[in-house]
Order: sequence, then C-alpha cells, then structure tokens
Amino acid sequence: MSLFGVALPWSLPLTLVIYGVVVAAAAWIYRDARTRGSRYALVWALATLVFTIVPVLAYLYLHRDAGPAQ
Repeated sequence: MSLFGVALPWSLPLTLVIYGVVVAAAAWIYRDARTRGSRYALVWALATLVFTIVPVLAYLYLHRDAGPAQ
C-alpha cells in the first residue's frame, strides 16, 4: 500500500480503523451523556479517548438501568 508514492506498513490501515472506532465511541458517549443531562459529558468523552475500552464499559455499566436516552 502506498500513499503519495510512500510505502506504508500493513498495520497503518488497521491502526486508523481502531482509532476511528475509539473516536466514534467517544462521540457516541458524549452525545448520549449530553442527552441524559450529564455535567460530565466531556469528561466521559476525553476519558474514552485516553483510556479506550475502560470508560466505555464503565459508562454502559452505570447507565444500564436507565435505558435509551430520550
């Protein structure tokens, strides 16, 4: 694979996909927390960007009884 004539390692596309999933999860958590009226929506999103899966699991666990945001 090459970009502008520069050879790229095979792991670059996989890395970009993983980062894309993490950014999408952070955006989803931010929007969901804002919809629920959380004052810490930005903190949840930033924690997801930094620590990836741990904040996602914590958020889902803490809001499991609340159901979908309205």
